[in-house]
Amino acid sequence: MAKLYGVGVGPGDSELMTLKAVRILESADAVAVPVTGKGAQTAFDIAKEYIDKNKVMECLIPMTRDKALLDAAYAKVIKDIEEQLSAGKSVAFITLGDPAVYSTYTRIGAAVAKDGFETEMIPAVTSFCAAAAKFNMPLCENREPLFVIPAECADISSLLALDGKKAIMKAGGRLGEIKALLAENGLLDTAKMAEKCGMDGEVLYNGLSAADEKKSYFSVIIAGNEQ
Repeated sequence: MAKLYGVGVGPGDSELMTLKAVRILESADAVAVPVTGKGAQTAFDIAKEYIDKNKVMECLIPMTRDKALLDAAYAKVIKDIEEQLSAGKSVAFITLGDPAVYSTYTRIGAAVAKDGFETEMIPAVTSFCAAAAKFNMPLCENREPLFVIPAECADISSLLALDGKKAIMKAGGRLGEIKALLAENGLLDTAKMAEKCGMDGEVLYNGLSAADEKKSYFSVIIAGNEQ
């Protein structure tokens, strides 16, 4: 059946993949694997034991802010996927974390659906939920709000001042700035960070005062007034 699945593979630990994700990957006619051009295949590394290498379609999506380059890369990926769908094949596009949360899949799925093909998202464990589990802590209770904030957000400071927990995603590249903002809000010593959660090289930080400013892109900070 011609259908595109956006399959979340979770934050890093293959044991956190859902049964449905595994079933879709094993049954799909093709598996679209995003690559950055630098040899990085993070989502594939998580899910590879459930993927037949003969089904793999590599999808080059470079890590760049050059809009023209990104537009061209996405256009090619969408074209390649739609060729498979037009031939009556099912395609599973794998994405790190959950496909509904800051996902590589979002733009692709929307374009393919707009072109008249059937699409479906397969949810997964998010990085901030996995990080909270590593610290054996709740993210939100009762009526407490939770704010999910990308590190590139321009208004982190005002969001940190709000009541409730904050999960700051992909924080490694801006850790120095974020540490300063946490300090301004009295959250630096109680904030927690999971670097490469569930991946090789995982490091957990209880308090960020001593954390240096060069951390992996795959770093999640959890901060709040009560940790």
